[in-house]
Amino acid sequence: MQAQVNKVVFVAAPEPVVAKAGATIDEVLKITVREGYHVNSDKPKDEFIIPLKLTWTGPVSVKQVTFPKAEEIDVNGQKLTVFTGSFPIRTQLSIPANTPKGKATVTGKLRYQACNSEMCLRPMTLDIELPVTIE
Repeated sequence: MQAQVNKVVFVAAPEPVVAKAGATIDEVLKITVREGYHVNSDKPKDEFIIPLKLTWTGPVSVKQVTFPKAEEIDVNGQKLTVFTGSFPIRTQLSIPANTPKGKATVTGKLRYQACNSEMCLRPMTLDIELPVTIE
């Protein structure tokens, strides 16, 4: 599987996971934002700002998604909480005990809005595929 890329945000392709039915697994996505840009944090200060959001679907349930500590920047007099550079997003996934053995794919969606000091790009959603082998 290839990594998902666009002009501003890069998501490294997740490594395949092998887990037992009934287990909990930790997945760490490595995100990189191009220099000169930022993405809004998962908890922006303004309700009208589009937050960074990661969702998963597939033969798992999401126990927890953990974002790193956001940095605060000043853009045209407005304080924003953002992520820049490279950072991890951690997800704790639970595989139900009755999940059939074999190969499965957990699908993720990373929704974000990237901005620089002058403008914001349109919101984007990147698709992520996490190959999982259930034992």
